[in-house]
Amino acid sequence: MHRKLLFIAFVLMFVVASSITGCGTAEDAAPDTDDVVSVDDPQADLPEVTMTIGHTNPADPTQHVHAGALAFKDYVERESQGKITVTIVPAGGLGDSASLQEQVMLGEIEGVSDQTEGALSIVYPNIQVLAIPYLFDYVDQALEVFRGEFGEKLYEDCRQKTGMRTIAVWDNGGFRCFTNSIRPIRNPDDMDGLMMRTMEIPAHMEMVSALGANPVPVPWGELYSALETGVVDGQENAIPTIIMGSVYEVQDYLVLDNHVYSQEHFMINDAWFSDLPQLYQDIILRGGEKAEQAGARATRVQREVGLELLGRHMEIYNPTAEEIALFREATQEPVIEYIRASIDNPELVDEILQAAQEALERMGYTQYR
Repeated sequence: MHRKLLFIAFVLMFVVASSITGCGTAEDAAPDTDDVVSVDDPQADLPEVTMTIGHTNPADPTQHVHAGALAFKDYVERESQGKITVTIVPAGGLGDSASLQEQVMLGEIEGVSDQTEGALSIVYPNIQVLAIPYLFDYVDQALEVFRGEFGEKLYEDCRQKTGMRTIAVWDNGGFRCFTNSIRPIRNPDDMDGLMMRTMEIPAHMEMVSALGANPVPVPWGELYSALETGVVDGQENAIPTIIMGSVYEVQDYLVLDNHVYSQEHFMINDAWFSDLPQLYQDIILRGGEKAEQAGARATRVQREVGLELLGRHMEIYNPTAEEIALFREATQEPVIEYIRASIDNPELVDEILQAAQEALERMGYTQYR
């Protein structure tokens, strides 16, 4: 507990310092330019507006989802001179991810700031292209894709089909990695026969099966107990999530295979947004950029500091490029085949594969996996 408090305190100091100095990396949104949208405008008598944002994560300013929500609230209320009031309801106070999504679609609340591809795939199956294993080598490569032309097309299609507008994206702790309590995992053969907890995402389950393990969907709230009692041998999550759930207390081995990139989506009801004055729309969109910056800063620190913390509790293995190639060879084809059959626009698979490679080259990276 003492170590976890130190971890949280360190992250908080970094996030606060970053917000003051404006520091960032390629993983953050573009630097602030033309930052202020003023309501001191010829438009007279702008109305007062209330906006409720729900999420399922802790009300902790060091946690990337809440950090993003707080940055959004601060910017929108300040730039609207208090005419837009943003209420954040964290920690599942309005329901789980699927419920929050439904409430946004029905217009019962205005937004949700932590929709990952899992819940979103229920109403928008095309988002499953994120689940292609070993698709990205770097977090900012993935963000380049989803904040660029491919992402614009994908989220516009999502808006038309669900009525939800995406105003911000950032990584959900980066890449998902396998942990277990049985043996170190260095290549696909080491996965054979393991009972591996997954989210109830068919593409993730297909990937685990392709590696010779047995996928077992377990709700997040039951995961710690399932690991502790041996109901499952292991699980897969990003580094910050492993720490948040104290998974390292009941797991011995971590492999940094980075099999699937995971992403947060800040989404709002599009009909509500479209009815707002243009000035308010501009403020909310710019608030989304602020949420991206804050969320990306927080999750970056959580990844880097978190890995050091986990190294004190678990045996960590970083696979070679040759070993990652074996994982990719075993999983990509069957998962891609499943995704093509599950989405209404199979061409998206080829488009994201191409976009990922182009982003890698455009950013000056060389593939290291």
